[in-house]
Amino acid sequence: MVGDKDRIFELAQKITQTKGLKKTIKEYQRILDKDPGDIKTRIRLGDLYLRRGNLDKAVKEYFKIGEHYIGEELDLKAIAMFKRILVLNPGMIDSYYKLADLYYRRGLFGEAKLQYHKVLEIDSKDKKARDGLKMIETKAAKASAPEKKVVEDSTREKDPVWNAILQELQRQLSAQLRQDDYQTHYHLGIAFKEMGLLQKAIEEFKIALADPNQEFYGYLMLGMCYREMGNHNEAIENLKKGLKIKPLVTKQYEDIYYQLGLAFEEGGQMKDALEAFNKVIELKGGKASVEFESKVQKLKEQVRGV
Repeated sequence: MVGDKDRIFELAQKITQTKGLKKTIKEYQRILDKDPGDIKTRIRLGDLYLRRGNLDKAVKEYFKIGEHYIGEELDLKAIAMFKRILVLNPGMIDSYYKLADLYYRRGLFGEAKLQYHKVLEIDSKDKKARDGLKMIETKAAKASAPEKKVVEDSTREKDPVWNAILQELQRQLSAQLRQDDYQTHYHLGIAFKEMGLLQKAIEEFKIALADPNQEFYGYLMLGMCYREMGNHNEAIENLKKGLKIKPLVTKQYEDIYYQLGLAFEEGGQMKDALEAFNKVIELKGGKASVEFESKVQKLKEQVRGV
């Protein structure tokens, strides 16, 4: 049976090279119809869908793989897979639920809470997320202070769990990652940023800049990463580079001026921050959220008092 599969994979590869991906996909689907638990084939099928640009089908296969890993108690592989899914589809609420459960099982309550908060950003009325947060708060209240401090003091870079997740994510993406695969480098940068691995994210975003289609968002994300690291000068420099790219749509101008405003403000350049934030309001047609207008008003008062 193994030899038959190898023969099919070899045939599928030849078909891919000569007649396109559709027949390759059919070959993999035929294998999965006979053996739904064949994870190796399912991964290949998901990757082929991704290569064709069919994100929905790729995500569907990856989700099944993640569930398989959970069933096999391969938590680290499951976490890496659901992280990968959210890079491709940040709005997939079920993946946030899976991650929250996985983190909770490992005692990483802060990370579990973060997943529920992300669900609430998508749907503020989501009952399951609210119940999950209450459960975590109850659990945290019962935990002893020393135990909580150990979790809080551990950094992601030194946490063996995070290192294992990182290695698994890199391994999964390495099969399709080429130096000139700029889109994948960009998505990998997003994944690293989500995991708090900002320096690694920066490395990926810098590679992605070589693609004109990724250039604006590359500079935007570099600016955000440097700002989160407290390096405001680098953040401002990269955001200004993004601002020079033409053409940009209104939403892109809004995003980059907003990030510039935050970088200026955090760097103590209040007048420049106010100018950037006013530009955001102008781009929004003079209308902004109450919270944002309040923030700008306070900044105006601060600038006048200087």
